[in-house]
Amino acid sequence: MNAAWRRGAACLGWVLGALLLIAGCAQTPASVRLDTLTTPEPDSVRQRAARRLALATAYFEQNQNTVAQQEVRAALQIDANYAEAYSLLGLIHQRDNAPALAEQSFEQALQLASMPPLRPSELASVQHNYGWFLCQQNSFAQAQTQFARALSQAGYNQAGKTWMTSALCQLRAGQRVEARNSFQNALMLEPRNALVRYQLAQLDWQDGNPRRAQTVLSPLNTSAQASPESLWLGIQLARALAQQPEMLQLAQQLTQRYPQSIQAQAWVERKFEDK
Repeated sequence: MNAAWRRGAACLGWVLGALLLIAGCAQTPASVRLDTLTTPEPDSVRQRAARRLALATAYFEQNQNTVAQQEVRAALQIDANYAEAYSLLGLIHQRDNAPALAEQSFEQALQLASMPPLRPSELASVQHNYGWFLCQQNSFAQAQTQFARALSQAGYNQAGKTWMTSALCQLRAGQRVEARNSFQNALMLEPRNALVRYQLAQLDWQDGNPRRAQTVLSPLNTSAQASPESLWLGIQLARALAQQPEMLQLAQQLTQRYPQSIQAQAWVERKFEDK
């Protein structure tokens, strides 16, 4: 099958509250009396660094690497022991095609994240990112070691993301059976993950099991997350299963929602990917 059809692929937020002081009240609010007797706890060093890292993450997600790196360095100037800042710096260097610098950044991140007081979720996040870097360097066994270590951390709440990334890495390594198992683990944790559903369905389709692929894919194509790729795959599955009404319904959805997509053009020209 054409690889173009196969490709499917965290921001932090704060809510700032305002305290409304109403003048002319007969009694002083308890919170105001408390403020006259105590000094509010200042932001911790880590909290201030985290705000800069959140900005860095936002810029990184917008592919603004230079500004993202500046914000990471600002975070590290506030907190030189911030492991996740070094981890993001590693991803930035990776994207900039500077693997040696990326490796150094990840090693520093792992060292800091492993120091007491241990923060398992922070360590898991670093291990996840380092695993993806290693996968991109085709160090597949080492990558899976890092993913496994991340998944073993107590209280890690991003396990679904790590299972998915592990699966993508296994696909890259040609380990289809292992990838399927990892995708299934990811789907159990994140049933609404569009990329996981698409990739699992794609594996089933490639393995000659269109009915199972359709069962996995249908919840995605009936949701707002349906993409040109998922709809096109759904069309091919319906065609393979001789489900004409289903095929036409998905085709209508594709051409109406994504009329300029290459998948819509493929439907118009009836360029099916026969197995």
